[in-house]
Amino acid sequence: MSQRSERDSLSPALQTIPLPPRVVSLSARLYLRLSSNFMFGWFVAGFGFIFALTAVGIMGLDDTIPRIWSKVGKAKITNIEDVFFFINNDKIYAYHFEAADPAGVEKITGVSYGYEGKYETGSEVVLQKAGKRYRIQGLTLTKIGSSWWDPLLFLGAGCLFGIQGLLAPINTWFAGGKAIELLQHGSATVAMYLDMSPTNMQIIGKHTIMQVNFEYQVAGETYTVSVRALDTSRLTDAKHKIVFYNPMSPKQSVVLDSLPSGIHFDEFSGSFWASPLRCLLPLLAAAIVCGQIVAIAVLALQAI
Repeated sequence: MSQRSERDSLSPALQTIPLPPRVVSLSARLYLRLSSNFMFGWFVAGFGFIFALTAVGIMGLDDTIPRIWSKVGKAKITNIEDVFFFINNDKIYAYHFEAADPAGVEKITGVSYGYEGKYETGSEVVLQKAGKRYRIQGLTLTKIGSSWWDPLLFLGAGCLFGIQGLLAPINTWFAGGKAIELLQHGSATVAMYLDMSPTNMQIIGKHTIMQVNFEYQVAGETYTVSVRALDTSRLTDAKHKIVFYNPMSPKQSVVLDSLPSGIHFDEFSGSFWASPLRCLLPLLAAAIVCGQIVAIAVLALQAI
């Protein structure tokens, strides 16, 4: 019996699936790589890196990186700007300053950050220098009784929170790559629903992630595939589901209905596709988080 005949005898649904290699559109590839859990993962990552970006950008790490500051003259406060940021409920302000270059070439301009009420616009202040960095003497983001490690801990906590958030998108990226490979080159068969059980994972502490188990046979051998999902309606609405597996290693498989609902199969062209509009939000989220990481790296190098 030919491979086509064997496949057709399993289920009428398999007749609409062409033999490999199959076409997986670019939009479907992006959606599979970025979509699953991206709302939660990208949000947590972005939120964490905002804190880290604030620490390295606004704080400048001036209070944590050991430097030898020397007085280089006087400066004048030209503007005081509210940066809409708080540390322990205390508002932070940007104190813009201007000073004459000791060499007489051009004016020195910069900004130091500190709490409210330190100086007023037009105030004359002492200018300090360490390497190529300038700051106003007496401006600091730590207060008496506060640890000098606070800014560094703020940066570390933000980065840690961001990295934890990235775990879900990173896992999705590799899982999506596996699914793309199986959709393109895998063989299709029918799997039978076995059972469903709760896992130890919960979303927002209330909604339990369930594990749905399926069983399928390849060349007389029985294999199982498990799918973890919050909404199991698509996985349990029928006793049998289509599965794509690796012919060289049949235990590697993916259940078609476990893919994001935005993935569609075109019976006429035999290709998998997704609306490009569905890719915009995950692409935007990925671009924002990657931009935050680059900005943190650049600002950290400037702060050293």
